Amino acid sequence: VPIAHNYLGVGKQLSMEDAKEVLEKLLKHPIIGQNLKYDFAILNNNFGFDDLRAYADTMIISWLRNPGESAGLDNMAKRHFGHDMVKFKDTVKKGQNFASVALEEACEYAAEDAWMTLKLYNTLWPKLSEKLQKEAQEVEFPFITTLLEMEEVGIKVDQAFFKKLKAEADATIADLTHDIYALAGHEFNINSTQQLGVVLFEELGLKAGKKTKTGYSTNEQVLQDLYEAHPIIPKLLEYREIYKLRSTYIEPLLKLAKKSPDSRVHTSFLQTGTATGRLSSKNPNLQNIPVKSEIGREIRRGFVAREGFRLIGIDYSQIELRLLAHFSQDEALMHAFKEGKDIHAETAARIFGEEKAQQMRRIAKSINFGLLYGMGSRKLAQTIHVSQSEAKSFIEKYFASFPTVREYLESIKAFAKEHGYVETLLGRRRYFDYGSANAFAKAGFERESVNTVFQGSAADIIKLAMNRLREEKIDREKSFMLLQIHDELIFEAGVEIADTFAKEAQQIMEEIYPLRVPLECSVAVGDNWGELK
Repeated sequence: VPIAHNYLGVGKQLSMEDAKEVLEKLLKHPIIGQNLKYDFAILNNNFGFDDLRAYADTMIISWLRNPGESAGLDNMAKRHFGHDMVKFKDTVKKGQNFASVALEEACEYAAEDAWMTLKLYNTLWPKLSEKLQKEAQEVEFPFITTLLEMEEVGIKVDQAFFKKLKAEADATIADLTHDIYALAGHEFNINSTQQLGVVLFEELGLKAGKKTKTGYSTNEQVLQDLYEAHPIIPKLLEYREIYKLRSTYIEPLLKLAKKSPDSRVHTSFLQTGTATGRLSSKNPNLQNIPVKSEIGREIRRGFVAREGFRLIGIDYSQIELRLLAHFSQDEALMHAFKEGKDIHAETAARIFGEEKAQQMRRIAKSINFGLLYGMGSRKLAQTIHVSQSEAKSFIEKYFASFPTVREYLESIKAFAKEHGYVETLLGRRRYFDYGSANAFAKAGFERESVNTVFQGSAADIIKLAMNRLREEKIDREKSFMLLQIHDELIFEAGVEIADTFAKEAQQIMEEIYPLRVPLECSVAVGDNWGELK
């Protein structure tokens, strides 16, 4: 449909009004596309089509078949049909947009996209198992609309707060730079790995790791290992943290908010961005803002509710450990969750004794979550700062307390090795090529296979909940789903309905899937994101 090309001498094309009339008729038919969320956003922004539903999306179909393969149209065309697509970068000249492309070229590019998308659908859809076809139709395709609505709403940024935060970060970085220069004895480029390596390992004489062709490694682990070796190290770690937060979050968020008429920023959620099924986001990435550091928490305080509204955070409590209880059917673990016990304190009591339960809760928490990610005694020892033999004895005591858990975790690894894949709660698969893997890769596969079952199943549950929350339309005019940060959802609701909405949304989330143990959510209401933790 040729519309809105604006180069000199452009031929005959449809007006926006005529195009809308044509599209309105076409879009009543089932819609098959590639990355439909992007297309739906374009159609909504230009024509006001705000209630489009995906019949099928080839990007999602490909990802469901094998999340380890590229689901981009060009790559799929080459992989499945040996066909080289006309590239966007070859069609649109640098610094221009699609409106400047000649109609003939634009027609060829657009027609090939549509033709290849249908060809891929007809080829790939029949190859999906019935279980995955059901998953696609009932969960993943409707989820496109859920994410699109969240992206369009966005979240408000307090510009004055971020300007103040930037000024504070600038001042702290300047102070740290001064201190680092004083401790080094001269000025140098702190952001240069090579120059920093020379300062630390040649001039200050600190113990270095192996030197490569590019110089010494100065990554975070190297600096953490040297933490007490010299006063310059803590300064460097703090400098890096604040420098990264300023350049990755504070400055870009302030820039985006300034461009927006209502100071709202709109992230893009990537539905097929991970092999486990967890969402990721970009432009800006709002899922990786640190929560443990003070400045990370400060950044969250800069995301605020609009006037007359409040923010609501609803967080699945220990969902992956509840899934461990559900899948393993370990009696002790299921009993702890059914009785509403503090699972980390319960674990600490079983490993270290009742009298030390609260004191050792933090270590028990590291063990609980570490085992879900395939953590061995060496990594656990580093995490909780004990010897490897102590860490090994903690793990043994854990498995003695929850005997069925070890059998179940080992069964995941064995299944992955024998069949080459694992499945999540709703049947999504992740594949592992054990046949061509070396010992190092196989060890990685063991960790990833265990992690995928729990992280992927948690992703399944929260997607079900998000779709249901959109479909329920609780106080639709006064409540909005804004963000998903893995196990947590952030909403915005009118002040007068915030508490009622929070209870109703919590109930939907807790009742969304019948596990052998109850799903539980914590709820917080506040004026900014930082108040929700």
